[in-house]
Amino acid sequence: MYRTLFTFLFTLLLATQLSASDTSKDKYKMFPEAKEGYTRYIVDVPKTENDNDHKVELLIGKNVMVDCNHASFSAKVEKIALKGWGYSYLEVSNIQRGPTTMMACSEPKVEKFISIYEPKTMTRRYNSRLGTVIYVPDGYKVRYRIWSASQTVEEAMQQ
Repeated sequence: MYRTLFTFLFTLLLATQLSASDTSKDKYKMFPEAKEGYTRYIVDVPKTENDNDHKVELLIGKNVMVDCNHASFSAKVEKIALKGWGYSYLEVSNIQRGPTTMMACSEPKVEKFISIYEPKTMTRRYNSRLGTVIYVPDGYKVRYRIWSASQTVEEAMQQ
């Protein structure tokens, strides 16, 4: 009897370990592979006590040579629904060099990561259960940073 119980528990533990190692890959299997000319990125953030206390800022861009002028990219960023799943993903296309200032620069150009300026779609809800899936044209990268709310909640002045 103990041998059967031990075998059952060992098998259960092994199955749990194997499924845990594939979980990250498997939880994104419903998303399409990247189409030709695109790369798929996944921003998978760690679990927190309260995901609502955080936001994720996406920085989509690439390293380019720039001078002292402000540089950015503009792009079309579409939120596409994954039919039948209730999830969505982002597809970035039509990336172009954005407007720049026109100052005369005395310093030489330097290589710097320049990102898309799109404030409406670049700040996302923090979701530790399912990350953000983004498709970007080849040659561009996805970086991100996590913003956290202060633990202090202030009261507004009533007038």
